[in-house]
Amino acid sequence: MEQDFEGKIYIGTIALERNRWGGGRVPTYLVSEWLGRFSQAGFDGMELWENHAALRDEPELAALAAGPVPVSVFNSYTGFDDDAAETRARAAELATRFDAAGVKFNLGHEPHRRDAYVRNAVAWAERMPAHTRMLCECHGGTIMEDPDVAREVYAEWPGPRWQAIVHPFGGHPVEELHRWFETLGSDIITHAHVAIAGEGEERREYLKQGMEVLRKHSYRGSYTIEFTLGTGAPDEEIEAMFTNALADLALLRKELCQ
Repeated sequence: MEQDFEGKIYIGTIALERNRWGGGRVPTYLVSEWLGRFSQAGFDGMELWENHAALRDEPELAALAAGPVPVSVFNSYTGFDDDAAETRARAAELATRFDAAGVKFNLGHEPHRRDAYVRNAVAWAERMPAHTRMLCECHGGTIMEDPDVAREVYAEWPGPRWQAIVHPFGGHPVEELHRWFETLGSDIITHAHVAIAGEGEERREYLKQGMEVLRKHSYRGSYTIEFTLGTGAPDEEIEAMFTNALADLALLRKELCQ
């Protein structure tokens, strides 16, 4: 089980999945067939999209669990309403099977359901090992898009395993990113989704600006290459997406070495 996540870079299996938003979200490739390439490329682990496991058969699950690249983060899209207990249970079962060092999740968007979301998240975490990082994505369109609300929620969640994800390279503008760190702090913000905005030199500038903020606030977390150049394009093709993800990996490694 992974303990030290500072500076680790993971490949998000969703980055190569063209059905991430469409096609009934039915997976189009077997992640197990890519594990060797992920390892050779130098990724420290992977953030496994839930459907790459939940909609696959037992041989694929066994291959993922035994492969050379750990499931460092299990990327779940389960809901936190009271009626989503079954999907939460299945996600917890899979995360536990892979001994995922972290589980990414999103709370819902309805403020009046906030207490239910918080309560159900706690019950969900109790179904997984105590060492599993509970990584809430502070995402637009959820109650956690406001840093002040997020701070109140984290005050209710029990213990240091409850951590946060930010989007530092174009997702959260620079001033907003500063506000997230000023509000939650680097003890809570421990994971970053990498989806670098722009193209060419503009991408390098977004990466540089985001890294400056992370350094200013003594960020000590991990990274997932979640999306890359060409994500969602009509002609999206898996080999090209992997090539682009490798380019982002190289850019990020270079920045981390400075």
